[in-house]
Amino acid sequence: MCVEAIGSLKPEALERATITLERAFASDPLVTWIFPDSPRRLQALRSLYRVQLRYGLRYGRVTQANDAKAVAIWLPPGREISHWGMIRCGILDLLFRTGLGPLARLGAAQAVLARLHQKHMPEPHWYLLVVGVDPELAGRGLGSALVKEGLVLADQDSRPCYLETSLERNLSLYQRLGFTVLDTASLGKGGPAAWAMRREPQPSR
Repeated sequence: MCVEAIGSLKPEALERATITLERAFASDPLVTWIFPDSPRRLQALRSLYRVQLRYGLRYGRVTQANDAKAVAIWLPPGREISHWGMIRCGILDLLFRTGLGPLARLGAAQAVLARLHQKHMPEPHWYLLVVGVDPELAGRGLGSALVKEGLVLADQDSRPCYLETSLERNLSLYQRLGFTVLDTASLGKGGPAAWAMRREPQPSR
């Protein structure tokens, strides 16, 4: 399957994109650590990624391909994740979807990621918040195509890019796209590791 035209996610496709990210990250080590209860995990994931997509639509840039079976959320330079913004986008709904344990683990992981982000990226930059592909289309280049499309924009803007990943096998993929590893850290007691990665802007040829 080839990558269909990449375009902005329309609000009416938000639920399809939510399901894509839920399916893409259902077995991610960070997700399974935060939400070890499998039935509740899927419900919580749907709420979490719905919030992130709403945040991206409101404050950033959400792109999709193949009928929202591949999705990327970018935050532009100068736009950080804010508590008030997340509340506006529905993060409090998670209180009704998870218990205190998962919520505490999620908060601990986000605190570590925020420290890494602030430490390594003090200047304005593009932040790849999440990129995910439905498992039925995995390995066909859709995720890479979405990332590359965003990198072109960052290069035109002469800004660096930043991301985090908790999947070690993703490192080589992002390195092929020009990212380098800045740091690694445990996301909580008994939690998985995460890698912080940065890509410098590259002049057009």
